[in-house]
Amino acid sequence: MHLAQAAERPTLRRTEGLDRRRFRRVTWQVPVRGLTSTGEEFACTTVDVCAGGLRINLARPLEKGENLVLYVEGVGRVEGVVARVLNEIGYAVEFKVPQRKREKIADALTWLINKEKLGLDDDRVAERRPSAGQVIAIHGQGVSIACAVADVSLFGVALKTAGPRPMIGDRVRIGERAGTCVRYIDGGFAVDFRTLHGTDI
Repeated sequence: MHLAQAAERPTLRRTEGLDRRRFRRVTWQVPVRGLTSTGEEFACTTVDVCAGGLRINLARPLEKGENLVLYVEGVGRVEGVVARVLNEIGYAVEFKVPQRKREKIADALTWLINKEKLGLDDDRVAERRPSAGQVIAIHGQGVSIACAVADVSLFGVALKTAGPRPMIGDRVRIGERAGTCVRYIDGGFAVDFRTLHGTDI
């Protein structure tokens, strides 16, 4: 999903962006409480997640096709089904939720995964909002500018600022993450994190 396009046309790009996020898995470990179809409770930890499901490690047997109710920290209650048995303790769980709920899960995951790395305040709800907090972006020869977050995704961030914008192609650091300025938007610019690799991402 291209950040600048998302910021400029969020409604038109909504479905396309969700589809791309659905197939992108992100390593993310959080506690999960679960309930099997027979009413047995269990606790486990996620291995990775995406908008369509998650992978868990659980030291008890589950069967493919088994229905589960999961309470995922930061996301809430979701229903799912064991889609694949990966090994003795590994299971891929597919969410069984309506499209609207899937969108909310995608937005919640996007925010939870990025907020600490970007140093954002925890003022965002599950759905997208016009602003998600203030950040300091550093570019060029250490130029620091105050920015307001216009939109954030797993791939990058769109920022509004009254300060000097970086040049297209410039490296930009925001909190613990770094990327490249890929486009100007009205009153700001978009940074794509996929353009840089290694410890900065």
